[in-house]
Amino acid sequence: MSTGNDTGINIDILQKMGAQILSLDDNRITAKMPLQPNINHVGTMYAGSLFTLAEFPAGVLFVRRVDVSKILPIVAEVNIRFRRPATTDVFMSLEIAEEEFERMQRETLEQGKSTLINHQQLTDADGEVVAIAEARYVWVRANDQ
Repeated sequence: MSTGNDTGINIDILQKMGAQILSLDDNRITAKMPLQPNINHVGTMYAGSLFTLAEFPAGVLFVRRVDVSKILPIVAEVNIRFRRPATTDVFMSLEIAEEEFERMQRETLEQGKSTLINHQQLTDADGEVVAIAEARYVWVRANDQ
């Protein structure tokens, strides 16, 4: 699976980075950022590519789950801690419980806004954690914009 139109999101830079969605269902997404072409000046993965991997999969999952004519999913904050250099492809998996989706949709439609904080680990091909991210996602009611 790629990051093309089959995901509901078409962001050119993701395709240039080679970002891939490995699996996707209603509550879970697994994605990969390849080392090439994301290699930096010291031979490890560029920090911006790791940040992108920590951020974009939730958007894909959210767009799959919500009617964007009614609810706009937005990343509000991402904090990332780089633990070790990434010298291989890097992977991340994100799972959001059905109850969380239901809560966010209900709060957004009733109150105009909802928030979800998620913690994620990015791992290399050997399963070593190369970065840890905490992301805050906000859903807002589309007609409130």
